[in-house]
Amino acid sequence: MRLAPCVLAAALLTTTPALAQNTDPKKAGKVEFRVTRFDTDDRESPVFRAGSGAKQVEIEVPLTFIAGPFEATLREGVFLDLWQGAAEKPAISLEILPAEREHLLLVFFQQDESFRVLKVHAPPNRIKGGDRFIINATPNEMAIKLGNAQPLMIQPSKSGVLAGPPGSEIVSLPVLVSLKHEDDWKLASTEQWPCDSRFRKYLVAYLSPRSRQLVFHSVTERL
Repeated sequence: MRLAPCVLAAALLTTTPALAQNTDPKKAGKVEFRVTRFDTDDRESPVFRAGSGAKQVEIEVPLTFIAGPFEATLREGVFLDLWQGAAEKPAISLEILPAEREHLLLVFFQQDESFRVLKVHAPPNRIKGGDRFIINATPNEMAIKLGNAQPLMIQPSKSGVLAGPPGSEIVSLPVLVSLKHEDDWKLASTEQWPCDSRFRKYLVAYLSPRSRQLVFHSVTERL
């Protein structure tokens, strides 16, 4: 399965909220971030050098967990450059807004030999313990119902936060996932999802290239 460039381009433009600016002068030219990736072909983890100037940091982008945090210097105080090999130009350059320079997760989507990167601003007050940040990489509108809560609706190429239940008790709740085909909703999956306030999860929902069934790629972050 290959994600269409327009799908991820739309995600890049819509998943990072406008928040209050960080005015701390010590953080003005740097960013702290974590990394993970999505690749149905399970290729070797890419390695980048992040940052500008002499103080670059090496990062390996894993598939099954979240690595970091890393801290890197921003070029011109704005751009995070990611370098590979001996190339004279960075493989990836990301504009990092002042509000994004802490609690930032970079999700790499591999497309052939290149990458697209989704910026997820994930402070604890936005994505809490027990919550799930879900990216809809299917071509269909999606509805996810956790327990007795109202369904979370996510358009194709968009994302949403599925809130976990209140309290600190570890529970397992039934989940119904439906996809919209033209004007009809069809049940795509029934599952049991554990909810633990010590963790938050990031899920990419996609259609398996082999079975064409709905699959979730999940990585977990301990708080």
